[in-house]
Amino acid sequence: MALDGVTPVGIVAEIRMRRTLHAGAFLVVEGKDDLRFWKIRCHESCRLIEGQGKRNVVRGLMRLDAIAFEGVLGVVDSNEDHLAGKPLPSANIVPTDAHDLECLLVRSSALNSVLAEFGDSKKISRFEERSGKDVRGALLERGLIFGRLRWADPNAGLGPIGRFVDEKEWVVDEAGLIHVAAESSDGIDAETLRRRIDQLPPMDPWHVVRGHDLLELLKIGLRALLGDLPTSTGVNSIASVLRQALKPADLRSTGLWRDMRRWENRHAPFLVLGD
Repeated sequence: MALDGVTPVGIVAEIRMRRTLHAGAFLVVEGKDDLRFWKIRCHESCRLIEGQGKRNVVRGLMRLDAIAFEGVLGVVDSNEDHLAGKPLPSANIVPTDAHDLECLLVRSSALNSVLAEFGDSKKISRFEERSGKDVRGALLERGLIFGRLRWADPNAGLGPIGRFVDEKEWVVDEAGLIHVAAESSDGIDAETLRRRIDQLPPMDPWHVVRGHDLLELLKIGLRALLGDLPTSTGVNSIASVLRQALKPADLRSTGLWRDMRRWENRHAPFLVLGD
């Protein structure tokens, strides 16, 4: 359940109101896609709350902490906080162990289901043989071009990233991307931006890429080089297959799942995860 125009105060009010009828746990998530993902993976005694954004989830949980309200866990995307080394302000909030939920899904075996659903096995085999990379590795490589640029210049205005990708060859126009990003920034030229990108420290690439970029890139690849995806099929359809296809074993292998289990152990008898 979610309230229109959700605020941190509204999250607290909704949970306190629902506590009068529900003694179990509450899981607060960022948005509708998170609701869809966790709906089939939560314990039957857990109730889901949509926070409509990371900021609302974090501030709502902090308000609940301040009144020592028990049995509420928040799940948020790591986003840029991980890159900045910024810790979450509450022990009742756990982050994804990739940039966001979509990255977690693409990193898992659920990607194989998307390729089986929308891809062409012969095209995929030819691509992997020619490139020397599997689709996941090639997708990550392309996503990093955008992720590293956004990390180097968070204010870069890119617009739809598809305009920088050759659909037939599935190649990113990196020089054109950097040029456009530099033009949208204040007081920085393409050469300076390139140096900033080159000087970024090493980091787990799954924390650098953005899930929406990966889904957009995957959609473009599946339209020609990897499959025959119709233009009427967008990233929402791909994301839906990913959410449905994630296996329990894949979820249990994540740091997110382990953090949620540890929270349950510290807050018995509240349960958030299904079997």
